[in-house]
Amino acid sequence: MTATPILDTIRALLTFRDGTTISEIAKMAGVSPRRVLDVVNANGALVYRLRKTGKITKVDTKTPLAKQLWASGAYYKIGSEGMWSHEYDTIVLVGHDDLAERLSTKQVLGALGDSTNRRFIVATPENIAAVEAAGIRPWSEAPSDDRLWSEE
Repeated sequence: MTATPILDTIRALLTFRDGTTISEIAKMAGVSPRRVLDVVNANGALVYRLRKTGKITKVDTKTPLAKQLWASGAYYKIGSEGMWSHEYDTIVLVGHDDLAERLSTKQVLGALGDSTNRRFIVATPENIAAVEAAGIRPWSEAPSDDRLWSEE
């Protein structure tokens, strides 16, 4: 038995169908429909339903977790900067304004007659090492699991 039998049942049913109902989930998981309804309502932000029929069409536990982890400021991404094309690889941070101010440089983007000045952190090995020394990890190391789903 898994720790999340209702979530596992919903995912298994949605593998082969476009939508599933509370009674189908209860029958397959071996629990009462009331229990399934309570769990689905408790995890309402993670469950996508059709308003007209009430069928569950999708369960997404990873996107809200990714938003929370990114907003925490514990991770950085490698982005790109440029006017019309890729000119620089950059480090994208949330928060950490003092670190960003210290590492950022002012660069001219564009060409003669149509250019702009922008501040960003160029993704050099030295800047990446400085960001990681501050305890900020690469976004590729961020966990992606079902920790937001609750069946209590």
